[in-house]
Parts: sequence; C-alpha cells; structure tokens
Amino acid sequence: MDISELYTVTNTIKSDSETVSAQVELNANHAIFKGHFPLHPVLPGVAVIEMVKELLESHLRNKLLLQIVTRIKFAKLVNPEEHNTLCFQLNFQAENDLLKVKINSTFVDGTPVMNGSIVFLKK
Repeated sequence: MDISELYTVTNTIKSDSETVSAQVELNANHAIFKGHFPLHPVLPGVAVIEMVKELLESHLRNKLLLQIVTRIKFAKLVNPEEHNTLCFQLNFQAENDLLKVKINSTFVDGTPVMNGSIVFLKK
C-alpha cells in the first residue's frame, strides 16, 4: 500500500528500549480519502496498521513484514477533516526474528482510536 504523503511524523519519543511514542499529522488531501469515502473521508484501518509498521521500521532501522494480527479494535472512525492528528504508543518485544507489538492510538485529546496486538517478522 502506498501511503507516502499520507502523514507526517511531528513528534517521536523513545521512552525506553521497548517503547516508542509518536504523533502524526494526517494529510486530509491525500488520494486515499477520495475513495474511502467520497464526501465522508475515513482513514482505512489497514493504513493505520501500515503507519505502525513504518514507525517501527524507522525506529528500529529494520524492515518488517506483517505476520499476525492478533487483535485489533477500532474505537473511533478517523475523519481527517475533524481530527488530523493521531498519537501512537507502541510497546514491543523482540523474540528471535519476531517483533510482538501492543498498540494504543488516540486523538490528541486522549480519545481512544485503536488498540491491538500485532506480530511482525524482522527481515
């Protein structure tokens, strides 16, 4: 999925060796919103998962491949015209070639957007 120019990382904090916090600003004019959905733009869930992957790849300086989506719960739709900033808290643990990740995402005001658990393969 090409999500280049969909978002810009505006703040990243490395809390410790297994935690990353990041804030991203969405580009409400990105083409993804024209098809999902016209007149009612909503950030696709798969794009959020791709953002998590890219944030971790940047932090770890390692390519990742999605292996398992253990659990994902979307609590709110993300309309970039209403909320264009997302906050991510990523807690991860490496086990051999696998990276187990717990995700919490909110709007700036703390409203939950998404949480879940994903496993990536380190390439």
